[in-house]
Amino acid sequence: MSIRLKLYMSYLAMAVVPVILLILFIMIIFASSGKQDIRDLTEVKQDENFNQALVYGELMYVLREDTGQLQNPDFLTDLQERLSEQWAGLIISKDDKVTDVSPFLSSLSEGEDWQKLADEPNERLFFHNYRFTSHELDFQYPDGGEGKALLLYRVEQIPFFWHPLTMILMLLSIVLSSMLLTYFVSRSIIKPLQSLRSAALQIKEGNLAEPVSPRRRMFKKKAGSGDEVAQLGAAFEEMRARLKHSIDQSLQYEENRKLLLSHISHDLKTPISAIKGYVEGIMDGIANTDEKRSRYMGTIYRKASEMDHLIDELFLFSKLDLQKVVYDFKTVDIARYVDDYLEEQRFELEKDGIVLQLHNKAMQAGLLVAADPDKLNRVFANILSNGIKYMNQQSERSEATIVVTVQKSEGDALITFQDTGPGIEEEDLPHIFEGFYRAEQSRNSETGGNGLGLAIVKQIVEGHGGTVWAENAAEGGAIFCLKLPAIKAVNEL
Repeated sequence: MSIRLKLYMSYLAMAVVPVILLILFIMIIFASSGKQDIRDLTEVKQDENFNQALVYGELMYVLREDTGQLQNPDFLTDLQERLSEQWAGLIISKDDKVTDVSPFLSSLSEGEDWQKLADEPNERLFFHNYRFTSHELDFQYPDGGEGKALLLYRVEQIPFFWHPLTMILMLLSIVLSSMLLTYFVSRSIIKPLQSLRSAALQIKEGNLAEPVSPRRRMFKKKAGSGDEVAQLGAAFEEMRARLKHSIDQSLQYEENRKLLLSHISHDLKTPISAIKGYVEGIMDGIANTDEKRSRYMGTIYRKASEMDHLIDELFLFSKLDLQKVVYDFKTVDIARYVDDYLEEQRFELEKDGIVLQLHNKAMQAGLLVAADPDKLNRVFANILSNGIKYMNQQSERSEATIVVTVQKSEGDALITFQDTGPGIEEEDLPHIFEGFYRAEQSRNSETGGNGLGLAIVKQIVEGHGGTVWAENAAEGGAIFCLKLPAIKAVNEL
Protein backbone atom coordinates (compact mmCIF):
# COMPACT_ATOMS: atom_id res chain seq x y z
CA MET A 1 0.00 0.00 0.00
CA SER A 2 1.41 3.40 -0.98
CA ILE A 3 2.16 6.08 1.62
CA ARG A 4 -0.33 8.43 -0.04
CA LEU A 5 -3.09 5.83 0.19
CA LYS A 6 -2.17 5.12 3.81
CA LEU A 7 -2.51 8.80 4.65
CA TYR A 8 -5.83 9.08 2.78
CA MET A 9 -7.18 6.05 4.62
CA SER A 10 -5.97 7.36 7.98
CA TYR A 11 -7.70 10.71 7.37
CA LEU A 12 -10.88 8.89 6.41
CA ALA A 13 -10.60 6.65 9.46
CA MET A 14 -10.20 9.73 11.68
CA ALA A 15 -13.60 10.91 10.47
CA VAL A 16 -15.36 7.55 10.41
CA VAL A 17 -14.00 5.77 13.50
CA PRO A 18 -15.32 8.34 16.04
CA VAL A 19 -18.77 8.12 14.47
CA ILE A 20 -18.68 4.32 14.66
CA LEU A 21 -17.55 4.47 18.29
CA LEU A 22 -20.32 6.94 19.12
CA ILE A 23 -22.91 4.73 17.44
CA LEU A 24 -21.63 1.73 19.40
CA PHE A 25 -21.82 3.77 22.61
CA ILE A 26 -25.42 4.81 21.86
CA MET A 27 -26.35 1.22 21.07
CA ILE A 28 -24.93 0.15 24.43
CA ILE A 29 -26.99 2.87 26.15
CA PHE A 30 -30.11 1.74 24.32
CA ALA A 31 -29.44 -1.90 25.19
CA SER A 32 -28.94 -1.05 28.87
CA SER A 33 -32.17 0.98 28.91
CA GLY A 34 -34.18 -1.73 27.19
CA LYS A 35 -34.38 0.08 23.83
CA GLN A 36 -33.57 -1.81 20.68
CA ASP A 37 -32.62 1.18 18.56
CA ILE A 38 -33.33 4.87 18.04
CA ARG A 39 -36.74 4.11 16.56
CA ASP A 40 -37.91 2.94 19.95
CA LEU A 41 -36.84 6.25 21.44
CA THR A 42 -38.62 8.16 18.68
CA GLU A 43 -41.80 6.15 19.10
CA VAL A 44 -41.78 6.73 22.85
CA LYS A 45 -41.34 10.45 22.28
CA GLN A 46 -44.19 10.50 19.76
CA ASP A 47 -46.49 8.52 22.08
CA GLU A 48 -45.61 10.78 24.98
CA ASN A 49 -46.35 13.92 22.98
CA PHE A 50 -49.65 12.49 21.77
CA ASN A 51 -50.76 11.48 25.26
CA GLN A 52 -49.62 14.80 26.67
CA ALA A 53 -51.75 16.56 24.06
CA LEU A 54 -54.82 14.55 25.10
CA VAL A 55 -54.34 15.25 28.79
CA TYR A 56 -53.50 18.90 28.21
CA GLY A 57 -56.59 19.30 26.04
CA GLU A 58 -58.77 17.88 28.79
CA LEU A 59 -57.08 20.19 31.34
CA MET A 60 -57.68 23.25 29.19
CA TYR A 61 -61.33 22.31 28.81
CA VAL A 62 -61.73 22.00 32.60
CA LEU A 63 -60.00 25.33 33.18
CA ARG A 64 -62.34 27.08 30.73
CA GLU A 65 -65.63 25.34 31.37
CA ASP A 66 -65.61 23.49 34.69
CA THR A 67 -63.00 24.78 37.15
CA GLY A 68 -64.93 23.25 40.01
CA GLN A 69 -63.48 19.85 38.99
CA LEU A 70 -60.15 21.07 40.31
CA GLN A 71 -61.59 20.96 43.81
CA ASN A 72 -62.67 17.35 43.33
CA PRO A 73 -59.96 15.12 44.94
CA ASP A 74 -60.82 12.09 42.78
CA PHE A 75 -60.57 14.08 39.55
CA LEU A 76 -57.28 15.67 40.61
CA THR A 77 -55.78 12.32 41.60
CA ASP A 78 -56.77 10.77 38.26
CA LEU A 79 -55.47 13.78 36.34
CA GLN A 80 -52.17 13.81 38.19
CA GLU A 81 -51.68 10.07 37.62
CA ARG A 82 -52.30 10.41 33.91
CA LEU A 83 -49.91 13.34 33.75
CA SER A 84 -47.25 11.42 35.67
CA GLU A 85 -47.39 8.68 33.07
CA GLN A 86 -46.26 11.34 30.58
CA TRP A 87 -43.53 12.69 32.90
CA ALA A 88 -45.63 15.76 33.80
CA GLY A 89 -47.41 17.18 36.87
CA LEU A 90 -49.52 20.11 38.14
CA ILE A 91 -49.02 22.59 40.95
CA ILE A 92 -52.39 24.20 41.74
CA SER A 93 -52.73 27.43 43.75
CA LYS A 94 -55.77 29.31 45.04
CA ASP A 95 -55.41 32.94 45.97
CA ASP A 96 -51.62 32.59 45.62
CA LYS A 97 -51.45 29.64 47.99
CA VAL A 98 -50.45 26.16 46.81
CA THR A 99 -53.30 23.71 47.39
CA ASP A 100 -52.12 20.62 45.45
CA VAL A 101 -48.80 19.28 44.20
CA SER A 102 -48.38 16.31 41.85
CA PRO A 103 -47.11 13.23 43.73
CA PHE A 104 -44.95 12.55 40.69
CA LEU A 105 -43.16 15.90 41.06
CA SER A 106 -42.80 15.42 44.81
CA SER A 107 -41.11 12.06 44.22
CA LEU A 108 -38.68 13.61 41.74
CA SER A 109 -37.62 16.44 44.08
CA GLU A 110 -38.21 15.79 47.73
CA GLY A 111 -38.05 18.92 49.95
CA GLU A 112 -38.68 21.30 47.03
CA ASP A 113 -40.21 24.68 47.97
CA TRP A 114 -43.27 24.41 45.76
CA GLN A 115 -44.79 27.66 47.01
CA LYS A 116 -41.72 29.59 45.91
CA LEU A 117 -41.73 27.80 42.59
CA ALA A 118 -45.41 28.70 42.09
CA ASP A 119 -44.76 32.34 42.94
CA GLU A 120 -41.68 32.61 40.72
CA PRO A 121 -42.06 30.12 37.84
CA ASN A 122 -38.90 29.16 35.95
CA GLU A 123 -39.06 27.99 32.38
CA ARG A 124 -36.01 25.70 32.80
CA LEU A 125 -36.04 23.26 35.69
CA PHE A 126 -34.13 20.07 36.40
CA PHE A 127 -35.57 17.15 38.30
CA HIS A 128 -33.84 13.80 38.69
CA ASN A 129 -31.29 14.68 35.99
CA TYR A 130 -34.02 15.48 33.46
CA ARG A 131 -34.83 18.88 32.03
CA PHE A 132 -38.37 20.18 32.61
CA THR A 133 -40.19 23.29 31.45
CA SER A 134 -43.18 25.08 32.98
CA HIS A 135 -46.40 26.55 31.63
CA GLU A 136 -48.58 28.83 33.79
CA LEU A 137 -52.38 28.81 33.40
CA ASP A 138 -54.68 31.30 35.25
CA PHE A 139 -58.30 30.53 35.97
CA GLN A 140 -61.10 31.43 38.39
CA TYR A 141 -62.82 29.13 40.82
CA PRO A 142 -66.66 29.03 40.90
CA ASP A 143 -66.61 30.83 44.27
CA GLY A 144 -64.67 33.72 42.73
CA GLY A 145 -61.24 32.77 44.04
CA GLU A 146 -58.18 33.38 41.84
CA GLY A 147 -56.63 30.15 40.73
CA LYS A 148 -53.39 29.27 39.00
CA ALA A 149 -52.19 25.97 37.51
CA LEU A 150 -48.44 25.50 36.90
CA LEU A 151 -47.86 22.63 34.47
CA LEU A 152 -44.35 21.04 34.59
CA TYR A 153 -43.41 18.50 31.93
CA ARG A 154 -40.29 16.77 30.70
CA VAL A 155 -38.65 18.21 27.60
CA GLU A 156 -36.19 15.45 26.59
CA GLN A 157 -36.08 11.69 26.85
CA ILE A 158 -32.50 11.45 28.10
CA PRO A 159 -30.83 12.95 31.20
CA PHE A 160 -29.32 16.37 30.65
CA PHE A 161 -25.79 15.26 31.61
CA TRP A 162 -25.67 13.00 28.55
CA HIS A 163 -25.29 16.04 26.27
CA PRO A 164 -21.87 17.19 27.52
CA LEU A 165 -20.89 13.57 28.18
CA THR A 166 -21.69 12.63 24.59
CA MET A 167 -19.67 15.58 23.35
CA ILE A 168 -16.76 14.66 25.60
CA LEU A 169 -16.90 11.05 24.46
CA MET A 170 -16.96 12.12 20.83
CA LEU A 171 -13.98 14.41 21.35
CA LEU A 172 -12.12 11.65 23.22
CA SER A 173 -12.87 9.12 20.48
CA ILE A 174 -11.65 11.58 17.84
CA VAL A 175 -8.47 12.32 19.79
CA LEU A 176 -7.74 8.68 20.64
CA SER A 177 -8.49 7.38 17.16
CA SER A 178 -6.35 10.17 15.65
CA MET A 179 -3.47 9.38 18.00
CA LEU A 180 -3.67 5.64 17.38
CA LEU A 181 -4.02 5.97 13.63
CA THR A 182 -1.19 8.51 13.51
CA TYR A 183 0.99 6.19 15.59
CA PHE A 184 0.37 3.08 13.49
CA VAL A 185 0.62 4.88 10.15
CA SER A 186 3.81 6.71 11.16
CA ARG A 187 5.21 3.47 12.61
CA SER A 188 4.51 1.61 9.37
CA ILE A 189 6.52 4.29 7.54
CA ILE A 190 9.24 5.17 10.06
CA LYS A 191 10.18 1.62 11.09
CA PRO A 192 11.14 0.40 7.59
CA LEU A 193 12.90 3.71 6.97
CA GLN A 194 14.93 3.17 10.14
CA SER A 195 15.77 -0.30 8.87
CA LEU A 196 16.86 1.19 5.56
CA ARG A 197 18.99 3.75 7.44
CA SER A 198 20.63 0.93 9.37
CA ALA A 199 21.25 -0.94 6.12
CA ALA A 200 22.73 2.21 4.55
CA LEU A 201 25.11 2.58 7.51
CA GLN A 202 26.11 -1.08 7.11
CA ILE A 203 26.85 -0.43 3.44
CA LYS A 204 28.79 2.70 4.43
CA GLU A 205 30.93 0.56 6.74
CA GLY A 206 31.56 -1.86 3.90
CA ASN A 207 29.32 -4.69 5.14
CA LEU A 208 27.57 -5.84 1.96
CA ALA A 209 26.78 -9.38 3.08
CA GLU A 210 23.55 -8.52 4.96
CA PRO A 211 20.53 -8.26 2.62
CA VAL A 212 18.42 -5.09 2.83
CA SER A 213 14.99 -6.11 4.10
CA PRO A 214 12.98 -3.19 5.57
CA ARG A 215 9.97 -5.49 5.99
CA ARG A 216 10.81 -8.86 7.47
CA ARG A 217 7.29 -10.22 6.96
CA MET A 218 6.10 -9.61 3.53
CA PHE A 219 7.97 -6.87 2.12
CA LYS A 220 8.44 -9.67 0.20
CA LYS A 221 6.16 -7.53 -1.65
CA LYS A 222 7.08 -6.91 -5.23
CA ALA A 223 8.80 -3.66 -5.95
CA GLY A 224 6.03 -2.63 -8.32
CA SER A 225 3.30 -3.17 -5.73
CA GLY A 226 2.81 0.57 -5.05
CA ASP A 227 4.51 0.65 -1.65
CA GLU A 228 7.11 3.42 -1.91
CA VAL A 229 9.04 2.03 1.05
CA ALA A 230 9.08 -1.40 -0.58
CA GLN A 231 10.32 0.13 -3.82
CA LEU A 232 13.00 2.04 -1.93
CA GLY A 233 14.03 -1.14 -0.12
CA ALA A 234 14.18 -3.04 -3.40
CA ALA A 235 16.34 -0.27 -4.91
CA PHE A 236 18.67 -0.41 -1.88
CA GLU A 237 18.88 -4.20 -2.14
CA GLU A 238 19.65 -4.02 -5.85
CA MET A 239 22.32 -1.37 -5.17
CA ARG A 240 23.82 -3.54 -2.40
CA ALA A 241 23.81 -6.63 -4.62
CA ARG A 242 25.46 -4.76 -7.50
CA LEU A 243 28.07 -3.20 -5.21
CA LYS A 244 28.81 -6.60 -3.70
CA HIS A 245 29.04 -8.19 -7.14
CA SER A 246 31.32 -5.40 -8.36
CA ILE A 247 33.60 -5.66 -5.31
CA ASP A 248 33.61 -9.46 -5.44
CA GLN A 249 34.44 -9.29 -9.12
CA SER A 250 37.25 -6.82 -8.45
CA LEU A 251 38.61 -9.07 -5.72
CA GLN A 252 38.34 -12.05 -8.03
CA TYR A 253 40.17 -10.15 -10.76
CA GLU A 254 42.85 -9.23 -8.25
CA GLU A 255 43.12 -12.86 -7.16
CA ASN A 256 43.25 -13.96 -10.78
CA ARG A 257 45.96 -11.38 -11.46
CA LYS A 258 48.05 -12.67 -8.56
CA LEU A 259 47.49 -16.24 -9.68
CA LEU A 260 48.36 -15.31 -13.24
CA LEU A 261 51.61 -13.67 -12.17
CA SER A 262 52.46 -16.66 -10.01
CA HIS A 263 51.90 -19.12 -12.86
CA ILE A 264 53.64 -16.92 -15.40
CA SER A 265 56.75 -16.76 -13.22
CA HIS A 266 56.61 -20.53 -12.69
CA ASP A 267 55.92 -21.51 -16.30
CA LEU A 268 58.44 -19.09 -17.78
CA LYS A 269 61.19 -20.06 -15.39
CA THR A 270 61.53 -23.62 -16.75
CA PRO A 271 62.15 -22.77 -20.45
CA ILE A 272 64.29 -19.76 -19.51
CA SER A 273 66.42 -21.95 -17.25
CA ALA A 274 66.75 -24.50 -20.05
CA ILE A 275 67.71 -21.83 -22.60
CA LYS A 276 70.21 -20.37 -20.16
CA GLY A 277 71.74 -23.81 -19.53
CA TYR A 278 72.13 -24.62 -23.23
CA VAL A 279 73.60 -21.18 -23.98
CA GLU A 280 76.11 -21.65 -21.15
CA GLY A 281 76.96 -25.08 -22.63
CA ILE A 282 77.72 -23.46 -25.98
CA MET A 283 79.71 -20.66 -24.33
CA ASP A 284 81.71 -23.08 -22.19
CA GLY A 285 82.55 -25.19 -25.24
CA ILE A 286 80.61 -28.23 -24.12
CA ALA A 287 78.90 -28.25 -27.54
CA ASN A 288 82.21 -28.80 -29.25
CA THR A 289 80.87 -30.47 -32.36
CA ASP A 290 78.52 -29.29 -35.07
CA GLU A 291 76.06 -32.02 -34.15
CA LYS A 292 75.90 -30.91 -30.50
CA ARG A 293 75.71 -27.26 -31.42
CA SER A 294 72.88 -28.04 -33.83
CA ARG A 295 71.03 -30.04 -31.14
CA TYR A 296 71.57 -27.28 -28.55
CA MET A 297 70.34 -24.59 -30.93
CA GLY A 298 67.29 -26.69 -31.82
CA THR A 299 66.46 -27.08 -28.15
CA ILE A 300 66.89 -23.36 -27.57
CA TYR A 301 64.57 -22.62 -30.50
CA ARG A 302 61.96 -25.09 -29.25
CA LYS A 303 62.05 -23.60 -25.75
CA ALA A 304 61.74 -20.08 -27.17
CA SER A 305 58.77 -21.24 -29.24
CA GLU A 306 57.17 -22.72 -26.14
CA MET A 307 57.67 -19.40 -24.35
CA ASP A 308 56.12 -17.56 -27.30
CA HIS A 309 53.14 -19.92 -27.28
CA LEU A 310 52.79 -19.55 -23.52
CA ILE A 311 52.83 -15.76 -23.73
CA ASP A 312 50.24 -15.91 -26.50
CA GLU A 313 48.03 -18.18 -24.35
CA LEU A 314 48.46 -15.92 -21.31
CA PHE A 315 47.57 -12.84 -23.33
CA LEU A 316 44.42 -14.44 -24.74
CA PHE A 317 43.40 -15.88 -21.35
CA SER A 318 43.78 -12.52 -19.60
CA LYS A 319 41.71 -10.77 -22.29
CA LEU A 320 39.01 -13.43 -22.06
CA ASP A 321 39.03 -13.26 -18.27
CA LEU A 322 38.57 -9.48 -18.34
CA GLN A 323 35.92 -9.85 -21.08
CA LYS A 324 37.85 -7.61 -23.43
CA VAL A 325 37.79 -9.96 -26.40
CA VAL A 326 35.62 -8.78 -29.29
CA TYR A 327 33.68 -11.54 -31.07
CA ASP A 328 32.90 -11.37 -34.77
CA PHE A 329 29.78 -13.51 -34.88
CA LYS A 330 28.58 -15.00 -38.11
CA THR A 331 25.91 -17.51 -39.04
CA VAL A 332 27.71 -20.85 -39.32
CA ASP A 333 26.50 -24.26 -40.50
CA ILE A 334 28.27 -26.06 -37.68
CA ALA A 335 28.19 -29.50 -39.34
CA ARG A 336 29.95 -28.28 -42.48
CA TYR A 337 32.29 -26.11 -40.45
CA VAL A 338 33.46 -29.05 -38.32
CA ASP A 339 33.83 -31.21 -41.42
CA ASP A 340 36.02 -28.60 -43.15
CA TYR A 341 38.12 -28.04 -40.01
CA LEU A 342 38.79 -31.74 -39.45
CA GLU A 343 39.64 -32.21 -43.10
CA GLU A 344 42.40 -29.60 -42.68
CA GLN A 345 43.75 -31.33 -39.55
CA ARG A 346 43.43 -34.94 -40.66
CA PHE A 347 46.57 -35.10 -42.81
CA GLU A 348 48.91 -33.72 -40.13
CA LEU A 349 47.41 -35.93 -37.42
CA GLU A 350 47.66 -39.08 -39.53
CA LYS A 351 51.39 -38.46 -39.90
CA ASP A 352 51.59 -38.71 -36.08
CA GLY A 353 49.60 -41.95 -36.09
CA ILE A 354 46.33 -40.41 -34.91
CA VAL A 355 43.08 -41.28 -36.67
CA LEU A 356 40.49 -38.50 -36.86
CA GLN A 357 36.88 -39.60 -37.49
CA LEU A 358 33.70 -37.54 -37.95
CA HIS A 359 30.20 -38.78 -37.21
CA ASN A 360 28.05 -36.04 -38.70
CA LYS A 361 24.42 -36.48 -37.68
CA ALA A 362 23.33 -32.97 -38.60
CA MET A 363 24.57 -32.52 -42.17
CA GLN A 364 21.09 -32.79 -43.68
CA ALA A 365 19.45 -30.76 -40.92
CA GLY A 366 21.35 -27.55 -41.66
CA LEU A 367 22.25 -26.90 -38.00
CA LEU A 368 23.09 -23.19 -37.71
CA VAL A 369 24.83 -21.36 -34.88
CA ALA A 370 26.10 -17.81 -34.31
CA ALA A 371 29.86 -18.17 -33.93
CA ASP A 372 33.19 -16.44 -34.39
CA PRO A 373 35.05 -18.87 -36.75
CA ASP A 374 38.53 -17.81 -35.56
CA LYS A 375 37.65 -18.28 -31.89
CA LEU A 376 35.93 -21.58 -32.68
CA ASN A 377 39.12 -22.74 -34.41
CA ARG A 378 40.99 -22.04 -31.17
CA VAL A 379 38.47 -24.12 -29.20
CA PHE A 380 38.76 -27.14 -31.49
CA ALA A 381 42.55 -26.85 -31.66
CA ASN A 382 42.90 -26.77 -27.86
CA ILE A 383 40.59 -29.76 -27.38
CA LEU A 384 42.40 -31.81 -30.07
CA SER A 385 45.77 -30.81 -28.62
CA ASN A 386 44.66 -31.89 -25.16
CA GLY A 387 43.49 -35.31 -26.43
CA ILE A 388 46.68 -35.86 -28.47
CA LYS A 389 48.86 -34.92 -25.51
CA TYR A 390 47.27 -37.48 -23.20
CA MET A 391 47.17 -40.23 -25.82
CA ASN A 392 50.90 -39.71 -26.49
CA GLN A 393 51.66 -40.09 -22.77
CA GLN A 394 50.45 -43.70 -22.73
CA SER A 395 53.33 -46.16 -22.64
CA GLU A 396 51.27 -48.85 -24.30
CA ARG A 397 48.45 -47.79 -26.50
CA SER A 398 46.27 -49.17 -29.20
CA GLU A 399 45.37 -47.14 -32.24
CA ALA A 400 45.07 -43.47 -31.22
CA THR A 401 41.68 -42.26 -32.40
CA ILE A 402 39.63 -39.11 -31.90
CA VAL A 403 35.96 -39.36 -32.86
CA VAL A 404 34.10 -36.10 -33.39
CA THR A 405 30.29 -36.16 -33.42
CA VAL A 406 27.97 -33.32 -34.46
CA GLN A 407 24.27 -33.61 -33.68
CA LYS A 408 21.22 -31.66 -32.63
CA SER A 409 20.30 -31.91 -28.94
CA GLU A 410 17.23 -30.22 -27.45
CA GLY A 411 17.32 -27.54 -30.12
CA ASP A 412 21.04 -26.82 -29.66
CA ALA A 413 24.16 -27.95 -31.49
CA LEU A 414 26.11 -30.61 -29.57
CA ILE A 415 29.71 -31.36 -30.59
CA THR A 416 31.64 -34.12 -28.82
CA PHE A 417 35.33 -35.11 -29.00
CA GLN A 418 36.02 -38.67 -27.79
CA ASP A 419 39.61 -39.88 -27.59
CA THR A 420 41.22 -43.23 -26.73
CA GLY A 421 43.46 -41.77 -24.07
CA PRO A 422 43.65 -42.77 -20.40
CA GLY A 423 40.59 -40.73 -19.42
CA ILE A 424 40.32 -38.21 -16.60
CA GLU A 425 40.44 -38.92 -12.89
CA GLU A 426 37.07 -38.35 -11.21
CA GLU A 427 38.51 -35.82 -8.76
CA ASP A 428 39.96 -33.84 -11.69
CA LEU A 429 36.75 -33.61 -13.74
CA PRO A 430 35.26 -30.58 -11.90
CA HIS A 431 38.52 -28.60 -12.24
CA ILE A 432 40.01 -29.27 -15.66
CA PHE A 433 38.47 -26.09 -17.15
CA GLU A 434 40.02 -23.90 -14.45
CA GLY A 435 42.96 -21.71 -15.37
CA PHE A 436 46.43 -23.27 -14.78
CA TYR A 437 44.92 -26.54 -13.51
CA ARG A 438 46.82 -29.67 -14.56
CA ALA A 439 45.65 -33.20 -13.94
CA GLU A 440 47.89 -35.24 -11.63
CA GLN A 441 49.45 -37.29 -14.40
CA SER A 442 50.35 -34.10 -16.23
CA ARG A 443 51.89 -31.93 -13.51
CA ASN A 444 55.04 -31.56 -15.52
CA SER A 445 54.69 -28.63 -17.89
CA GLU A 446 57.17 -30.32 -20.19
CA THR A 447 54.52 -32.84 -21.11
CA GLY A 448 51.39 -31.44 -19.59
CA GLY A 449 51.19 -27.99 -21.11
CA ASN A 450 50.54 -24.79 -19.21
CA GLY A 451 47.02 -25.48 -17.93
CA LEU A 452 45.44 -22.69 -19.96
CA GLY A 453 44.13 -24.56 -23.02
CA LEU A 454 40.88 -25.86 -21.55
CA ALA A 455 40.34 -22.65 -19.55
CA ILE A 456 40.45 -20.74 -22.85
CA VAL A 457 38.01 -23.27 -24.34
CA LYS A 458 35.56 -22.62 -21.50
CA GLN A 459 35.85 -18.82 -21.80
CA ILE A 460 35.27 -18.84 -25.58
CA VAL A 461 32.35 -21.29 -25.48
CA GLU A 462 30.63 -19.29 -22.72
CA GLY A 463 31.29 -16.14 -24.77
CA HIS A 464 29.20 -17.84 -27.49
CA GLY A 465 26.40 -18.44 -24.99
CA GLY A 466 27.16 -22.15 -24.79
CA THR A 467 28.39 -24.67 -22.24
CA VAL A 468 31.28 -27.12 -22.13
CA TRP A 469 31.95 -30.13 -19.92
CA ALA A 470 33.96 -33.33 -19.85
CA GLU A 471 33.20 -36.93 -18.90
CA ASN A 472 34.75 -40.35 -19.18
CA ALA A 473 33.63 -42.82 -21.81
CA ALA A 474 32.42 -46.22 -20.64
CA GLU A 475 34.92 -48.00 -22.89
CA GLY A 476 37.77 -45.73 -21.81
CA GLY A 477 39.05 -42.37 -22.88
CA ALA A 478 37.70 -38.85 -22.32
CA ILE A 479 34.76 -37.09 -23.96
CA PHE A 480 34.69 -33.31 -24.30
CA CYS A 481 31.22 -31.90 -25.00
CA LEU A 482 30.34 -28.48 -26.43
CA LYS A 483 26.77 -27.21 -26.64
CA LEU A 484 26.11 -24.07 -28.70
CA PRO A 485 22.68 -22.43 -29.09
CA ALA A 486 21.18 -23.02 -32.53
CA ILE A 487 19.60 -20.19 -34.50
CA LYS A 488 17.29 -19.77 -37.45
CA ALA A 489 18.83 -17.83 -40.30
CA VAL A 490 18.99 -17.74 -44.06
CA ASN A 491 22.58 -16.59 -44.42
CA GLU A 492 25.17 -19.31 -43.95
CA LEU A 493 28.92 -19.09 -43.77
